Amino acid sequence: MILLDGATGTELGRRGVDTRSALFSAAALVSEAGIASLRTFRTNPRKAGARWRELTKLAVRLARESRATVAGSMAPVEDCYRPDLRPSPDVALLEHRELAQALAAAGCDLLLVETVVAADEGLVAVRAAVEIGLPVWVAALAMANGSMRNGDDLGAFFRDARRAGAQAALINCVPCDGVDAGLGAAAASGLPFGAYAHMGDVDPEAGWPPTPVLSPEEYALRASRWISRGASILGGCCGTIPEHIAALARLSPIRHDPCHPERRISE
Repeated sequence: MILLDGATGTELGRRGVDTRSALFSAAALVSEAGIASLRTFRTNPRKAGARWRELTKLAVRLARESRATVAGSMAPVEDCYRPDLRPSPDVALLEHRELAQALAAAGCDLLLVETVVAADEGLVAVRAAVEIGLPVWVAALAMANGSMRNGDDLGAFFRDARRAGAQAALINCVPCDGVDAGLGAAAASGLPFGAYAHMGDVDPEAGWPPTPVLSPEEYALRASRWISRGASILGGCCGTIPEHIAALARLSPIRHDPCHPERRISE
């Protein structure tokens, strides 16, 4: 099993950092760099402004110090829950390409296109990431009916992402029930697959109602069912804390990054 890290924004909030701004966890790279692990979810030019390259480099450097494999996060350029706000594919391609280039230049080991809510932007982000030459993983939201957040076919998206060069298919930023609903589409991609779920009251725009905050043991139990379905990549999203990740680590031996066996993967 490959173990991802957990919710950086949640941990920053627990330590007193204000994560309510549009910059989200990127702001903590300046104000609270001592506790920040890599989080480039909001260090794109659209959200971080003129300092986006500086913040991206800082995020990667901090993660490098932890000796983790560094997965550069590439989120939707406008809003991670509002596909209606996304720019045209041509505009999105340019912005994702710019961030992918900066992440690679800063020293990332792989690129993670995550929290995908619409197939068109997700695919141009994968395309931009693949152009760089690093391994690319892709993670998407799944709704209760198994579709993407904007209604696109999730299975078709993962198949197209594989053809575009993605090397893993993941479900993220939905509750465990959402993982249950979308994991089959990830598995059907033929790629290594897995999930990192959220819990609690995340955001009304996510399309899911608030869900119970599971204990680490309860979360690991749900995750064990995903392993039984073939999942090999697991982590935690919004609302999870280090104890949830520790519980996942106890499920089975951790398979570390194949390029750097001494490292586990941090995004």
